[in-house]
Amino acid sequence: MLTSLVLSLHTEAPVTVARHLGPASHAVFLKLIAEADADLAERLHTADTLRPFTCSTLVGGHARGAVQTLAPERAFFLRYTGLSDEVSAHLRRIAGDPPAELSLLDATLQVDGATLSPEEHPWAGETTYEALAAQRLLPGDAPERHVTLQFVSPTAFRSSGRVVPLPLPDLVFGSLVGKWNTFANVALSDEMRRYAEECMGVSRYRLQTQALRSRGGSMQIGFTGQCRFQAFNSDRYWLGVMHLLADYAFYAGIGYQTTMGLGQVRRETSATHKREV
Repeated sequence: MLTSLVLSLHTEAPVTVARHLGPASHAVFLKLIAEADADLAERLHTADTLRPFTCSTLVGGHARGAVQTLAPERAFFLRYTGLSDEVSAHLRRIAGDPPAELSLLDATLQVDGATLSPEEHPWAGETTYEALAAQRLLPGDAPERHVTLQFVSPTAFRSSGRVVPLPLPDLVFGSLVGKWNTFANVALSDEMRRYAEECMGVSRYRLQTQALRSRGGSMQIGFTGQCRFQAFNSDRYWLGVMHLLADYAFYAGIGYQTTMGLGQVRRETSATHKREV
């Protein structure tokens, strides 16, 4: 099961907080899980492997430099995704019975609603690995040889001991296939990373770097914007996997620190909602 939960929020009094609240959002997520399953929350917190969830930062504040102002007349939201049945079950529970309020560092925010429905919020959603795979891998018309991804929150990769703030095809699709094969029941070929490196390229992009400063003062560099990836051949299987992973990016995120607000991504279409998360 794959889920994307959106919590709609407001504040009753103006408050200034850090611009990037990914770590605080992560803490809220673990607290919400712990209220029903403390053991799962501890396992998610201490795991040293890929984790079956993502967390957004707070969206909707008026940002200026390293801080953002939250005003009563503005609406905000947090987004959490589940990549396993266990985590998704808890997100469904929270959607049905959300808390009345939550705290992000020095800000106490009232919860106006919670949803998994894309009809209610464009960043919400719910599906299964099997449904995604059936849509893209079963016989049918040949898929297009390109996909466009919108990198909405800063995205970066760790590769060979370095941080790489660039959407290189092997890093983008290698990140996605690694998560898919960790959590899905339907396995994809591990050769997808090599296919992306040897048979895909970037055909169009509009990107910018963005620096995030942590509470401890360290700086993280990522990129945001649009990038179009082009396949150089028309092999039906690999094109299907490329499109499948582009769909999966909505739930899985891309790159590192996706549990701390980085790497929030969605497939770009003519109807894509481009609100930053």
